[in-house]
Formats: sequence, C-alpha cells, structure tokens
Amino acid sequence: MKKIIFFVLLSSLVMFNSYSQISEFDLQNSIYKKAKSYNDPSVAINSLYKMIAIQPENVLLKDSLMREYLTISQWAPSYMISREILALQPNNLFALEVSCISLQNLGLKQQALNEYESLYLKSDRIDVLYTISFLQFELKNFTESLTNLDILINNSETEGMSVSVSKSDNSVQEVLIRAQLNYLKGLIYLEQSKNEDAKKYFNIALTISPDFQNAIDRLKSI
Repeated sequence: MKKIIFFVLLSSLVMFNSYSQISEFDLQNSIYKKAKSYNDPSVAINSLYKMIAIQPENVLLKDSLMREYLTISQWAPSYMISREILALQPNNLFALEVSCISLQNLGLKQQALNEYESLYLKSDRIDVLYTISFLQFELKNFTESLTNLDILINNSETEGMSVSVSKSDNSVQEVLIRAQLNYLKGLIYLEQSKNEDAKKYFNIALTISPDFQNAIDRLKSI
C-alpha cells in the first residue's frame, strides 16, 4: 500500500514539474512576443534567456537571442552565441556572418578576416570578398588585397553595383562599387609611396563616379 501511495505521489510530482515547466516556457514565450511587439529588446532578451534555461538545446531560441543582440549592436554576446550555434550547425551561414560582423566591430580585424574568408569559401558572395579586400588593406596585406580588388573589378556582377562609403566629415556617399575598388587600389599604392600609380587609380575612380569626394580629396593631397 505504501509503495502504491509513494508511486502516486511521485507520479503527481513529475506531472506537476512537467506542467510547471511547460507553463513557465509558455509564459516567457508570451512575454517575449509582447516585448517584440512593443519593441522592448531588454525584456525580449530576458525572456529568451529564461526559455533557453528551460530548453538549453533549442537552437532556434539561441538564434533569436543572437538576432536580438545583433539588432542592438551588442557585439560580444552576438559573437559568443554565434559560435555556440556554429558548434551545433557548422553550415549555418547566417551565424557565421554574425560571427564575422561581430569580430569586425570589436576591432579584431585579423580574426574577422579569417571568418570572412571562411564565409566566402562557403558563399562566394561579392560583398564578402569586398570586405575581405578592405580588411586586407587595413591589415597591410597589400598583395592579397590588390589581387582580390582586381577579381572584383573584373567580375561582371560588379557592373552597376553601388556601395556606401564614409567621407572625412563622417557623412556617407553612395558611389559605384568599381569606383571604390579603384580608389582602394589608389590607397594601397599611396601607402607604398607609389604616387603616380595612386593618382592613376584615383582618376579611374573619378571617371566612374565623377563626384566621388574621397578620390577628389586624395588627388588634391598628393
């Protein structure tokens, strides 16, 4: 008789815990959805953490948390969560891209370059190769940067594409991407004290985008 009573109590306890767990998850999910509708990221993030505590293997929850941090430019947690997701899903290209962007914004340029190179091998995206060439320029890997810039210039897909560039006054200008690519070549030659080559590519950039302010300013400074 005692065994039967103990079994009933144990079963009731398990059912109660299971019910409480499901109820808590549903509650937090409801709060998360409401926070999203109110555009309140801090509450949404808090609810996601509680749901992850209940379902720690739920990758979709981690993906949602990563996106919340990405939206508010919290790069360190964005990166850490992206790595957790990639450990479970090595071919998750979005998580890999978040890892790249996070490292770049954290100022970890070499690590970001390594990640972007992995992303390019898996995606063959022009914008990724452009970022790679820019990071290589910043890291003074000039030979590699020039090679990738030429690949982009000779790629028919870059014809007519535009890119936003920052100007010296912190404003942004939209120029044709091939103008920017030639401008970057000019900067590399300027860094190498090859002023005539630098002028050549700044002029090419201006032929493509005549109002390209960065190229105009650089030419004046040589």
